[in-house]
Amino acid sequence: MSRAPLPTTLRGHERREAGRQYVDMKGAPLPNRVTVFERSTMKRLRNALARVLVKIPDSLFDKLLVFLPSSRRNAVMHKRARARFHWYVGEKVGGFMVETDPGPVGPDEIIMKTAVLNKAEAPRQLDPDIYFEKAYRQLLDWLQLLERHSFNLRTLGSVLELGCGSARLIRHFRCLQGVRLVGTDVIPESVAWCQQNIPGVEFYVNDLTPPLKFAADSCVDLVYAASVFTHIPMETRDLWIQEMYRILRPGGFLLCDVLGRYHQQRMLGKEDREQLRKQGHFTLTAKDPKASLSTQLIGSWDVFMTRAEVLKAFGSRFQVLDYIPSTLDLLVLQKPR
Repeated sequence: MSRAPLPTTLRGHERREAGRQYVDMKGAPLPNRVTVFERSTMKRLRNALARVLVKIPDSLFDKLLVFLPSSRRNAVMHKRARARFHWYVGEKVGGFMVETDPGPVGPDEIIMKTAVLNKAEAPRQLDPDIYFEKAYRQLLDWLQLLERHSFNLRTLGSVLELGCGSARLIRHFRCLQGVRLVGTDVIPESVAWCQQNIPGVEFYVNDLTPPLKFAADSCVDLVYAASVFTHIPMETRDLWIQEMYRILRPGGFLLCDVLGRYHQQRMLGKEDREQLRKQGHFTLTAKDPKASLSTQLIGSWDVFMTRAEVLKAFGSRFQVLDYIPSTLDLLVLQKPR
């Protein structure tokens, strides 16, 4: 018995799979019982590793990271974030969870336009492991937060992401069986890339002003807008708040973030902060050198609001369930039933 030669046209896992195929002396393939055993063994090992990664306390995990080479830390953090997200979803929905391939990392030009504060931050944001690690961690934090407000993942029927970019977040909801997923963005190039590379999600281009022409009234259970209201100018802010109210079902949730004290201290001068305090809002245009790199690249705005202004604006239509100060201040909102 001899092993089949490895085809030179195959690479990676395809080449390894080819190497496991045994043939008889005439070249006919033999039953590949070894491959079946190896696959089941590897699956058990992956599940065991996932359980270990999930169970390690954050404080201990951070200490263990120190002993890893810097080149490996991001990869391990990515694997742990993925394991924790899938573990949580599996625990909540059971048989409604399906295995999905996360898909490719978004192109550099899209990430630069949608997720980079300054040039110094760009290399980190473009790292594939950080790209996925941040997404899994952010979604897990959001789902756990929503759960505290009686959100039931098992009854979720539809999710919409406003400002989807490269679908860094919405793509991971594909692990939920039978949920309608929709992403929309104002940048046509982002939507075109998503349509070509992220199956299982509907993608649409939206205008700078509402409405979302593809969305009916009261059609969505969960809407989230990550780093979106941070760039919507004051002239259209209330229109978009009303649009989110229109498309959400009664009792539906809206998650969005705003630029809080963290970015006010980093991006605004003393006079800017004083004007923000007096007016309740302050805007940096794309031409301002203090504006974020993403804003400068797409000709957008960086919009700052005081806490009182945020509560007034979003509280006019929604019940404000939580308002969490962080790098980006997070709002948990619910449409009244």
